[in-house]
Parts: sequence; C-alpha cells; structure tokens
Amino acid sequence: MDVNIQKCQNCGSREMRNILARTSSQHVVVQCRKCDEFVARYQIASGGYFHNGKDYESFLRTMMLDSGFTSGRDLRAVFEEVSESAAATFDRAINKAKEKYGDELP
Repeated sequence: MDVNIQKCQNCGSREMRNILARTSSQHVVVQCRKCDEFVARYQIASGGYFHNGKDYESFLRTMMLDSGFTSGRDLRAVFEEVSESAAATFDRAINKAKEKYGDELP
C-alpha cells in the first residue's frame, strides 16, 4: 500500500475539503480550505463509496445508484464485508502514513 496525504499544488496547504458529487457516477472533488483552489477529483468505482458510522439504510441508498444486487441478503453481506474492509484499510493506511510522515500526520 502506498499512501500520500493530499497537498494543494497552489499554496502547499494540507487542509482539504472533500465534496461528494453524485451524478450518474460518484466523484469526490477536493478543494483547498486555505486558498479555495480546486486540488483534485477522484471517481469512485461502482460500489466503492462507504461512509463509516452511517447505517445500513444509507448504504442501501448508495447501492441503489450502482444496482446489480438481487436480494436484501446479498446487500447485507456486502455491507458487512465493506464495513470490515473499510475499517481495516483505514488502519493500514494510517499506519503506512505514520511510517512515511511520522506520528504527527500533516
């Protein structure tokens, strides 16, 4: 796993705002909080958006945008798998970032 903490190309700040934009596909648009410049845009893969702390109904609304599941049982299993996987990925990413940037992350 390679990790990078986003930095504004304009002013060098690491203070970012993520804006989720939902159209026919989902995107995250990143804006610098210091200078308000556009920093980056990420397209989220189908089924790739997961918001920790949100409930199953929120997950269902997101999955409705992607479709492709035939039963509630399938969706519940995917929700549980994504929830566990997202938490594990977060932990790994934080550990890798600390290895790269030190204990006090920028």
